[in-house]
Amino acid sequence: MKKGRRRGAHWVRRAVQAAFIALFFVVVWSASYPPSTTLSENLFLRVDPLAGITAAWESGIWLYLIPAWILLGLTLVSGRFFCGWICPLGSGLEMLPSLEKRRAGKISRLRPKDIFGRNIGKKDLRLRFKYVFLAILLLLFAVGINAIWIFDPLVIANRAVVFIFAGSVPFLLIALIVLAVVVGPRFWCQEMCPLGACLSLVGMAGSRLPAAVSPLALVKDEGACTHCGKCACSCPFGITEVADSERTGRLAIADCALCGECVAACPERGALSLRVMGAPVLVSGRRQGVEEGQEALEEAIACET
Repeated sequence: MKKGRRRGAHWVRRAVQAAFIALFFVVVWSASYPPSTTLSENLFLRVDPLAGITAAWESGIWLYLIPAWILLGLTLVSGRFFCGWICPLGSGLEMLPSLEKRRAGKISRLRPKDIFGRNIGKKDLRLRFKYVFLAILLLLFAVGINAIWIFDPLVIANRAVVFIFAGSVPFLLIALIVLAVVVGPRFWCQEMCPLGACLSLVGMAGSRLPAAVSPLALVKDEGACTHCGKCACSCPFGITEVADSERTGRLAIADCALCGECVAACPERGALSLRVMGAPVLVSGRRQGVEEGQEALEEAIACET
């Protein structure tokens, strides 16, 4: 039952990711091999706040930034959902096999380590490279050096697909693939990606908003949580804050991509849920299908007797 629920939630997200990857390839093909009047050749780049702002700053055409503003607004009220469901580079890296394995056990063993190899406690602060990297890129852009168009994930993916279509070698993409296989599929997304850092900061700005106004939110019931750590083991981003948290309500975690893997992996009924405008769409520990119907039938019989 639990495995079936987890597989179902997992493959729904995989299907959404695959659909956006396919759309990305079609858009890049349309841009690289005209003529095409059916798709905007810069559709994905217009959704990208970093790439969009730099392009608009240099061209003065700010109207094209509307999709990027929409993404920032949705990120403000939901969090970093773009990285977990839409980003073609992050999705592709996540689907790769990895030598890094996360096994169930004490949560302390799952927490990230500092440069000396020591576990970082759940209340300890650490300086994340991605924020420093984002600040450096923005500083360089301010002085006239646009390095964002080298390290932005959608630009990397766009350039890589163009190279592949042209028969060239996308060296940066190959480097990220090696990093994903050796260190972890989402290491780039969590520790280095400048767009991910930007979306994390925007998501935290709206962290106090309730789940009822969020198009997608992760909600926790602390009373049902046993802090077993299974949510941390299942998280493709390696987040332990869901298990560590001792609060009830919406969990607005900077690095959480709202993929729902933790909800599907959690064995405790109602401890975690993924909600759309406050309505649960995936609830942990919930029995579904025939078993859920059997449970309702047993409860009805019990009431009659």
